[in-house]
Amino acid sequence: MRTKTIWQFLKFAVVGVANTLVDWAVFYLLIFFVIPDGRFLAKALSFIVAAINSFILNSIWTFRQEFYSGIADRNLKFYRISTYFIRFFIVSLVGFIINYFTFRWVIFNISGGTLGENSNIIGLVCASGAALIWNFIINKIWTYRKGEEEKLPKEEQDRKITMFKYNLAAAGLLLFMFAISLFVMRGDSGIVDEIAHIPAGYSYLEYHDYRLNPEHPPLAKFIAAMPLAFLNLHQPNQDLSWQNIDQWENGWYFLYRSGNNPDEILFWSRLPMIILTILLGILLYKWALEVFGPKTGLFVLFLYTFTPEFLAHGHLVTTDVAAALGFVLAVYTFNKFLEKKTWKYLLLAGIVFGIAQLLKFSTFLLFAIFLVLIFIKAYFDKKSGNTSYWKALRSYFKAYILISIISVVVVWMVYIPMVWNTPVEIEKLVINNNLTLDPRILPLRNFLSAFAGNPITRALGHYLLGVMLVFGRVAGGNSTFILGHFSDKSIPWFFPVAWFLKTPATIIILTFFSIIYLLVRKTKNRAESWFLWLIAVPFVIYWAITVKGSLNIGTRHLLPTIPFLYLFIGFALKNIIESKRLVANIAVIVLVFSLAIPLIAAYPNYLGYFNVFTYGQKKYNLMVDSSLDWGQDLKRLARYAKENNIKDIKIDYFGGGLPKHYIPDSQEWRSGYGPTTGWLAVSATFYQMSKLHGKEEGKWSYNWLDQYQPVKIIGTSIIVFHITPADLQQNPPQSPYPITKYDEKPMYENTKL
Repeated sequence: MRTKTIWQFLKFAVVGVANTLVDWAVFYLLIFFVIPDGRFLAKALSFIVAAINSFILNSIWTFRQEFYSGIADRNLKFYRISTYFIRFFIVSLVGFIINYFTFRWVIFNISGGTLGENSNIIGLVCASGAALIWNFIINKIWTYRKGEEEKLPKEEQDRKITMFKYNLAAAGLLLFMFAISLFVMRGDSGIVDEIAHIPAGYSYLEYHDYRLNPEHPPLAKFIAAMPLAFLNLHQPNQDLSWQNIDQWENGWYFLYRSGNNPDEILFWSRLPMIILTILLGILLYKWALEVFGPKTGLFVLFLYTFTPEFLAHGHLVTTDVAAALGFVLAVYTFNKFLEKKTWKYLLLAGIVFGIAQLLKFSTFLLFAIFLVLIFIKAYFDKKSGNTSYWKALRSYFKAYILISIISVVVVWMVYIPMVWNTPVEIEKLVINNNLTLDPRILPLRNFLSAFAGNPITRALGHYLLGVMLVFGRVAGGNSTFILGHFSDKSIPWFFPVAWFLKTPATIIILTFFSIIYLLVRKTKNRAESWFLWLIAVPFVIYWAITVKGSLNIGTRHLLPTIPFLYLFIGFALKNIIESKRLVANIAVIVLVFSLAIPLIAAYPNYLGYFNVFTYGQKKYNLMVDSSLDWGQDLKRLARYAKENNIKDIKIDYFGGGLPKHYIPDSQEWRSGYGPTTGWLAVSATFYQMSKLHGKEEGKWSYNWLDQYQPVKIIGTSIIVFHITPADLQQNPPQSPYPITKYDEKPMYENTKL
């Protein structure tokens, strides 16, 4: 047995060498002859080809006996080969990650600079050895392990194989989503919120100091920062902005001014966000599978994977998709408790509820949602005849209290290490800086300040501060632009109209069809009725609070409700999807293509996606901010400037990138500097919002640019003009309001008007 294992290991090593050659050959062939500018895509493709090659060679040579005995049953042949390959691919992917991080760890922690040029060789040897050992051991004990399928009855085998095929298709959809997210991520520059979130998460991880970004809970930022622990980074606490508790300046320092590679930081901190997005897809598929079965479950997952909003925000270091995951998972596990009524599910529901609150403060609404649901569930229990309404309600209310307490304990336990090293004087400064001097707020300030000095209560104090900040911001609002309408207050119709503009037309049609279907068709049983209440209550409460609030800055705030909408559509379309009639099958195929084709055509501009109902409209005249322009297109502007040999360009950029980093000869610009000539690139958000603030302040806005045609729209968010002196003479710039103030122009501006 030992001799056989040694021979298998040697064969595995030989295949590994051959596989490395295949990987390199495919990579360089693609780079030289197919996609010369797509090194990342070429590497991904070469890895897949190498994994397939390795699977074939190891199956027919290294693990020949295990492989052929596993596929001896013809009925299980496809099932087994597919299962073996999926396992092999997962092991290879993990091995690739082990290889990468082992190499970095050896270089930075063992070899360092002491061994000179030999450091790389030692790092490569250690990394390859670690990956080789991992791949061999796990493939031997897991990949080719037999199941118990051959002992099952024929009908059960068929059912298992059918389920496997649907699960394989689901994995394909999620792999597609992962790949698209990865490619879009590489092309996107930093966005606004990442400047605050990335250094904040890193400081929680490395310093256990919570001075930065208290208005958002820590978990999503902490998860995003985890890969950064393996990088040799210049620390964000070395800048004065750290002492001054200036999260934005600290973010600019950490990413762009400290000597770190911002693209490397963005890549590794965004990668966990994509994983959270995939986990949400898995959860949604699992839930739909349990309720509808595999066919409709797969359709619900298809709706999710082809949603532009999730593809746009799923790779960004923000709390939006993470909040959707926590929100849906909390409702799912709470329902599991209501169904099973066991201590295990009560504990699970409480833990998940706590995790949800650690992902975004808006999940605080789950307290109200769960309370409403127990009143409804008690009514359903009474209808079933097993108990009285009040008896059921008392039981559920006790469980609700316990679940809430468990969630608070989870929040407290996670916050403790995050805030552990925060100096007390810094804590009090954070509280005083973020809460106003309003006499009505003074008792709260004193209460939180008292919490700050206590090692037990300080964690909950930070959490309560964050809750107060986010609800204060929702009440206060933001400057908003939509369809030519400006406002500093709440716009009641903002979210319904924004949803209608940015949701694929197919989803809108399916939503209205599902509502009509529900109105004309009565539910068949209590289980169906309860399911509809279960998905309707979170959707309605979340929408009601969001619409009433003043934070009208983007449809991303609706993401926690979208999975519930897709479950509702799945409920309404189940009979059509499951039907074997030709007309029904054609209808489903049409739906699939009507959703997939526009989304593929929109690649990679998913953040600025608008549906077919807006065809012919300039997107920057519809909406701005995170619905169109969050700074994601700066690298694409740099590529455009390079391709067109544009060096002297003025940029008024809204986002989390640094124009000078990507376009060294660029010049910073502001609308208040007034009209100018030459190349001018303006972010859509500043282009529109300057018209609101310019009028308020009596300064130049970008109204004068409305009479000129843009040369190019970069992605969806950066408007590029080229204005000559002759253009200004032919169409003299005019302002629709008096100009009483001027921003001081930078020294390089010498335009004469």
